[in-house]
Amino acid sequence: MESLPQSIGSTCIYKKSERKRKMRSVVDHINELPDDILVNILSRLTMKEAVRTSIISSRWRYLWRGFSGCLNFDDPFTMANSKWPHLNLKSGPINVERHKFVNWVNQVLSSLEGHCTEELRICFDVFSNHDIDNWIKFALERRVRRLELDFSRVVYNFRFVGQYTFPSHLEFYSSFRHLTDLSLTTVGITGEVLEHLLCYCCPVLEVLNVAESSSLTSLKVSGPSLKLKHLKLNNLDNLKDLQLHAPNLLSFEYSGPILPFSFRNVPNLVDASFWGCFSAYIARNLCQHSIFLVQLHTLKLDTCHLLIGDSEYRAGRYLHDIPEMCHLKHLEIIGTPKVNDLIFCIALLEAAPSLYKFSLKLVSQYDYESYESVKTIKDQPYLSFTELRSIRVVELLGFVGHTADFELVMYLIFSAKLLEKIIIDPCSTWRVGTPAELIWRETAEYQSARRRAFELAAKFPLWEFVIP
Repeated sequence: MESLPQSIGSTCIYKKSERKRKMRSVVDHINELPDDILVNILSRLTMKEAVRTSIISSRWRYLWRGFSGCLNFDDPFTMANSKWPHLNLKSGPINVERHKFVNWVNQVLSSLEGHCTEELRICFDVFSNHDIDNWIKFALERRVRRLELDFSRVVYNFRFVGQYTFPSHLEFYSSFRHLTDLSLTTVGITGEVLEHLLCYCCPVLEVLNVAESSSLTSLKVSGPSLKLKHLKLNNLDNLKDLQLHAPNLLSFEYSGPILPFSFRNVPNLVDASFWGCFSAYIARNLCQHSIFLVQLHTLKLDTCHLLIGDSEYRAGRYLHDIPEMCHLKHLEIIGTPKVNDLIFCIALLEAAPSLYKFSLKLVSQYDYESYESVKTIKDQPYLSFTELRSIRVVELLGFVGHTADFELVMYLIFSAKLLEKIIIDPCSTWRVGTPAELIWRETAEYQSARRRAFELAAKFPLWEFVIP
C-alpha cells in the first residue's frame, strides 16, 4: 500500500495540533472565569456530572459544593430488584440498601455550601424519621422551588405501615414561600397542614401531588389568591371529603374513593385524569358532568373497573348518554381488550368531533372472551360508526393481536379520514417506564405480538405505522 504524500501527512498533523491548541485555549478561557460563574455553570448539569468535575484540577475539586441545581436522589433499579427479584439487577437486601441510600443523601447534603437549591428529589423506600426531618429542614433552609419526597414501599400492601408523617409545626413553613412544586408519596399529611401550606405558606405553589397518604381524610383546595394550576390526588383510600374551588386550576388527576365533589368551581380546567373506581363512576355518569366535560382538551379514563360484573353496561346502556365533548383534543383510555371496552372507546371517539389523538392502553388481565355477548365490534347495534373527522394520531399500547385489536385498528383506518400515524406498541402497559420493560421486550410473547403488528401494518401500506 502506497504511503500518503508528505504534504498530506503534514497537513493532517497540523490540523490535529491546531485542534489541540484550540481546545487548550477554550479550557484556559473557562479557567479564567470567576468561581461564582463556574458554579452557575455546574448547577446546570446533573448532580453526578457536577461532582465528576472535581477531578479536573485542584481548583475544581470543591467547586461542586456550591451546586444549586436539581438534587436527584433516586435508585429505581434497586427498588425494582426488591419488588421483582427475578430481574437480577444485583442489589443487596432492602435493609442494607436503605442504609446505603440514607448515608448517600446525608453525605451529599452535608457537603453542599450554597444558599439555595432549585430542586430536591428523594425517592426510595425509607422511613428514618430523623433523617427525613433533616432533609425537609435542608429544603426549607435552601429555599427549594421543587420538592419531591417519594417513600413508596417495596411491598405495596404495606404502604401505610410505619408511614412517615409530614411535620405539623406550621410556624416553620414560611421558608416555603419560594416553593412552586410539591410532591408527596407515601407521606402522611393531614388536610389541615395541606390547607395551611396552600393558603399561607406557599403563595406561588403551582403543582401539588399527594399520593398514598394514610392521614389525608379531608381536603379543601380553596383561596382567593390560590395560584395552583396542577393537582394530583392518587390512592387516597381514607379520603372522605374533597372541596375544589381553584379558579386557576388547569389539570386535575384523581384516584380514590367515590366522592360527590363538584367541578363547577374549576372554570379553567382543561386536562382531567381519573383512575380506579372513581373513573368508573365518571364513565357511568358522563351526562351529569357534561358542563365540566365540554371544557376539557384532554381526558384520561380507566375503564378496567367499569365492566366487571356490569351486565347493564354490556347491553349498551351507557352508550346513549355520552355528551358531546367539542373541545377535546386528546383522549386516553386504560382498558381491557374486551370488545365491550373497545365499544365504549368508539362511542367516546364519536362524541369528540375535534379529537386529534387517541391513546388506548390495553391491560390483558382477564380471559375476556368468556365475558362477551357481542363477539365483534362491527356487530354492536348501539354504535352509529360515523366518520371521525379530525383524528390524526392513534396510539395503541399493549397490543396482542386478537380479533378485537385488529378490528379496532381497521375501524379507525376506515373511519378517520385524516388519520396520519398509527403507533402500535406490544409492550405490557404496566411495564412501560420501569426497569422490567427491557426484559419484557425480549420475551417470546412480546416478539409474537410485534410480528402480528407488522402483519397488520403490511395490509395498509398507505398509512404510517410506528412499531417499536
